[in-house]
Amino acid sequence: MNEEFIKTIFNGCSVGNAVGINILELKEGYAKGSLVLKKEHLNVFGSVHGGIVFILGDHVGGACGNTLGKKAVNVETSIQYFKPAFEGMVLFAEAHLTHKGKRIGRIEIKITNDKLDEIAVMHMIFFITDEHHRREID
Repeated sequence: MNEEFIKTIFNGCSVGNAVGINILELKEGYAKGSLVLKKEHLNVFGSVHGGIVFILGDHVGGACGNTLGKKAVNVETSIQYFKPAFEGMVLFAEAHLTHKGKRIGRIEIKITNDKLDEIAVMHMIFFITDEHHRREID
């Protein structure tokens, strides 16, 4: 795995950039990212919108799935929300590979705040393609 290449791909993603997600750490079968919550991330009740939490987990989970040397794409994701989060908090998503078959893998993503409260947990099923990532950034 070319860690810097995968980090560059995901930190350069237009959706991740629009939301403000930063991939902090990558290793095979693991990814960690963060998001500082701003006013534009909040729902009508003043807490973070569930879709923002989902995007954070999806983005970091996608980075995790792509640490295996081949392009990986999401097939299905579920999320369970436990606690609200608010403007000014930092959310962290940690994704761990929990199963890798020949074509299908599973990732668990835990989303916590900067006080280590568990905000949500996600489960992602992904498909491993035959296509390898480029080894070098041009």
